[in-house]
Amino acid sequence: MSVGLVNIRPDIKSPVVGADATNEVVPIANFTYYLSEHFALNTAAGITRHEFSNAGGILGKASMAPFHLMAQYHFMPKADFRPYVGVGIHHTVFFKQSGPAFNGLEDFKADTGAVLQAGFSYTLNKDYFVNFDVKKFYLETNVTPQGGAKIETITLNPWLIGLAVGKQF
Repeated sequence: MSVGLVNIRPDIKSPVVGADATNEVVPIANFTYYLSEHFALNTAAGITRHEFSNAGGILGKASMAPFHLMAQYHFMPKADFRPYVGVGIHHTVFFKQSGPAFNGLEDFKADTGAVLQAGFSYTLNKDYFVNFDVKKFYLETNVTPQGGAKIETITLNPWLIGLAVGKQF
């Protein structure tokens, strides 16, 4: 188990609305279960809130809770420096939409997609380690006015860059 901070950097494609979103740094808790020396399952818990804007100004804010499960391969499990890669799936839920433009929209729909990961752990001593990882989430949602037709599908595809300190059990 580890706790730390993650920098969430949306990589938005919004050709119609021209939306962009703030980068955010939030606390995160990671849980990794080793199936063998090389293979592990990983999940994390964290919630983020981003402000969305375009050339016309602030559109609104929305919170996101990404639930994900990663299958990881650890290359050098007995070394102090242990690089790994992972692939997995996420289900991201949007909530607490608010703001000038968001108040007139249907709630953003939850999305399920792929996640890629690369990182490393470094052993500090027999009990503690430091972990650094980068994840790429593939995430999109629709922009739909209340009672209207879909305007566009926004691709968010955030990068998550995390640093954590953990305890080995």
